[in-house]
Amino acid sequence: MNPTEFARLRAQAEHNGLLLYYAGPFNPNVIQAAADTLKGRLASEDGSSSAKRKLFSTFIEMAQNVLHYAAPLPSSEPGDAGAPMARGAIGVGRVEALDPAGDEDGHLSQAHFWIACSNAVQNAHVPRLAAKLDAVRAMSLPEIKAAYRAQLHNTHHGEEDDISRGAGLGWLTIARDASAPLQYHIATGEDATETAPHAVFHVKALI
Repeated sequence: MNPTEFARLRAQAEHNGLLLYYAGPFNPNVIQAAADTLKGRLASEDGSSSAKRKLFSTFIEMAQNVLHYAAPLPSSEPGDAGAPMARGAIGVGRVEALDPAGDEDGHLSQAHFWIACSNAVQNAHVPRLAAKLDAVRAMSLPEIKAAYRAQLHNTHHGEEDDISRGAGLGWLTIARDASAPLQYHIATGEDATETAPHAVFHVKALI
């Protein structure tokens, strides 16, 4: 990449309000380092302390989702024959201007930040994942809070869902802190060739 291309890349990142972007293997050390970087960036950003707290909490939830639920992928680095591991991407940025007509789903929002992540998921898990997110997206804020409280006391979660480790609390936590319904897309088949035979899951929240 020459200096002109790099300058163009930087200008595009600034135009999109990008504060942090990471793509690669996810492990506890990577998440901690990225979280520390984000915390430092947020210290100099405008926005309420409440919005920053919610953004940071959402970052941790999304990063943990990649770590625990991403379909393991082999390394793309030449000569790296290590065991497959959780890989994904996560980005955080400021909302520079919001269309007064609302977001792409038609919801008005007073968002200060956006956060998005993507990772490969097993095709067998796609229907379950979509059902969980559709259910959360359809809830009002009071319903989300009520569902969160109910799941806190759901002692039978392990019998009902042997995949999710947190009784669905992660998505409810993110939705509770978001300024609009979560946006998501699951690419399968030809749209997910880079991670075949897996699907690719994308989710975005406005905070």
